[in-house]
Amino acid sequence: MQVEKTLPIASQEFAGLIEPLFENSARSRVAVAVSGGPDSMALAFCAKRWAGENNYPAPIALIVDHKLRAESTEEAETVKRRLGEIGVETEILSWTHDPVKSRVHVKARQARYDLLVEACQKHGASILLIAHQREDQAETILMRMAKGSGLDGLAGIELSSERDGVRFLRPLLTVPRERLIATCESAGLAYVTDPSNVSEKYARGRLRKVLPLLASEGFTVERLVDLGDRAREAKEALDYYTQALMEKAVVVDPYGVIAIDLADFCSVPEAISGRVLVRCLQAVNSGGYSPERASVVPIVKALRGGDGMPTRTLHGCAISVSSGKAFIMRELSAIADVKEIMPGETVVWDERWSVTLSADHKEALVVKALGEQSHEVTDRLSPALRREVPKGRARRSLPALWRGGELAVIPCFSDALGQAATARLMSIIKS
Repeated sequence: MQVEKTLPIASQEFAGLIEPLFENSARSRVAVAVSGGPDSMALAFCAKRWAGENNYPAPIALIVDHKLRAESTEEAETVKRRLGEIGVETEILSWTHDPVKSRVHVKARQARYDLLVEACQKHGASILLIAHQREDQAETILMRMAKGSGLDGLAGIELSSERDGVRFLRPLLTVPRERLIATCESAGLAYVTDPSNVSEKYARGRLRKVLPLLASEGFTVERLVDLGDRAREAKEALDYYTQALMEKAVVVDPYGVIAIDLADFCSVPEAISGRVLVRCLQAVNSGGYSPERASVVPIVKALRGGDGMPTRTLHGCAISVSSGKAFIMRELSAIADVKEIMPGETVVWDERWSVTLSADHKEALVVKALGEQSHEVTDRLSPALRREVPKGRARRSLPALWRGGELAVIPCFSDALGQAATARLMSIIKS
């Protein structure tokens, strides 16, 4: 019996995987996240070959040295040398940190993507290629299933996402790992294996140990990936109707308060209402993970109940009901952002507001929440603010400029600043 040989990825095949993902990013420089394993090494090789054959700018490989193992720096240098041998420009990005004693993978992942985005911006690369492949997708879906994820989680890893103006593309999501190994071997490209990927200390490593047993019971890679495809199709349908309701029922004022028309909110299935509420919460507080379903469902039911609802807090936001509308605004107690601002400088505060201090100001100030102020103080520093923002809870969460512990300036929210906040929130709502 003849055993079929595993084929490496051919030029045209890779072009067919990557080019449909480019959208309007044609001719942009591409960066490749490389760990040194067979998946990312194969991706770097294919990207270099594809760019050369199609007259694209040469890609740059980015290696993150997490400095979590004594040998990681030497390994990063080895990977850089190997990529250099096939003509791939490479930069090593080092994570500087104190000893990491808990949630190592989570913290390392966050640091890795921060470093990668910063490097992409420095090198003018608007696209970052990431080497997630078919087995990664199956493992992710299984892990999310084990954690009780809903439909969105079971959709698995996205082909395309965006962060701080850099598009993350994963052209290899449908490609089996064995073909990436074959691609490296065909190119004579050596690779390394990160021992943490198979360590039973981490959930993914433990899962890989039991995958063969699960496959014997029907949880094969193919079926898990098919489940992800079906979940993604259902998610796209829900997103379509969620977006339609957002555009019909949601309004944002210049001070970052979102209003939802409850008649429209109650006119659709509860699943759509829930998704609208979550999207509005994430628009007001973009930091952190999505709120838990167990916390969202009771509020959705209360909003749809028709008997009114006392003010509730969730995801760093306050949710209140008045005159047939639900109002969502930032909750003061959840705001921890405090930033120094120099004359002539602009800072982004609480991931919501762009605050500028005039260049002719004589001293640095501190940006933090306005907080609870007497009417006398508010009216003296910003005579129109109480009229323009009648909800005290909304006023308290606005940015203000402080000198030491004394309130110095309440910024002008009428024109550019208010418009910027509204534009930012509306861009999330309309996405």
